[in-house]
Amino acid sequence: MIFKKGSLYSRKDVGWILLPEKGRPNGGDWDTGYVSVEEKLIIFMNIGIPGTTNHDFDNYYDENNQTIVWYGKPRSHSQQPTFQKIFNGDLIPYFFARWDNKDPFTYLGIGKVITFKDGVAVKDGKGQDTTAIELKINIEDSDFIIPSIVNETKKEIFKPDKESAPNIKSSFALEKHLETFIISNWNNTILSENYDIYKNNGKLAQQFMTRSGPLDILAISKDKKEFLVIELKKGRASDEVVGQILRYMGYIKNSLAKSSEKVKGIIIALDEDPNLKDALSATTDVEFMQYQIDFKLLNSNFKNNIKKPKIDYVEKHPYIFVWLLCSFIALVFYILTLINN
Repeated sequence: MIFKKGSLYSRKDVGWILLPEKGRPNGGDWDTGYVSVEEKLIIFMNIGIPGTTNHDFDNYYDENNQTIVWYGKPRSHSQQPTFQKIFNGDLIPYFFARWDNKDPFTYLGIGKVITFKDGVAVKDGKGQDTTAIELKINIEDSDFIIPSIVNETKKEIFKPDKESAPNIKSSFALEKHLETFIISNWNNTILSENYDIYKNNGKLAQQFMTRSGPLDILAISKDKKEFLVIELKKGRASDEVVGQILRYMGYIKNSLAKSSEKVKGIIIALDEDPNLKDALSATTDVEFMQYQIDFKLLNSNFKNNIKKPKIDYVEKHPYIFVWLLCSFIALVFYILTLINN
């Protein structure tokens, strides 16, 4: 996985990840709505605001259908090579979105085209009428990502007249949720016994940027002699994550750690596959840890708040129970007497 869903990236960050030797070039398609890099189409989408080129398309998230409606550049249409390659699977669209021109973009994921329509009326950067292609896109986990990153201070991203955003369905639907949970509960984890979360310019090293993308959490030992790179996976971790965490570790070793400081890594996931075990057996600097979600039902005052029936005489008047018992015994003796006679 090149990019992490729910993580923030600037255009420059994306450029360094895809073009590690020189980064993104200045100007050109990199400053527009989308740019091609080999088989990848990197889409920088504005939702609810005009782009830096003053194009203001009606990109939006349809919460009912859990789809994203995205518009191509002015005068774009389905017969252009870019869109033909998307339809044929030769070009993979990576969607990044933002809700403020000053913010970096949030990576949403790889999009799958559901439907498209040519000739949709839009405005170009000069406010002139023109047309563009409109595409309805499905992005896995977008129904988790978008509601979780948009707060009330940002512009409305849902189509007008829609109700409020859907609730998050899972505690760890994304690595981002698992990351936030671990950061918030660091002192309750076994990692806190030997490590503290590293601080970069006074901020916790969460989503710490490297040349190959942001690592999830960077920690440092309490004696300041060892860095710990923590990579999170919400579900089962495959052997691909080993190469990913080794790249992060290499960056920390070459760019941050002193010659006397060690760098180790931990992969935290819900489960591991056999290939991951094989890959980890070849290195002593990376370990695997499994997380578990502990679900409990806690007692409340509900039982104590239940009003008891007013006719519960046995509880309020215990002598009635004695009377009933004596009456029952007497009845038994009477029946036995009748039988004997």
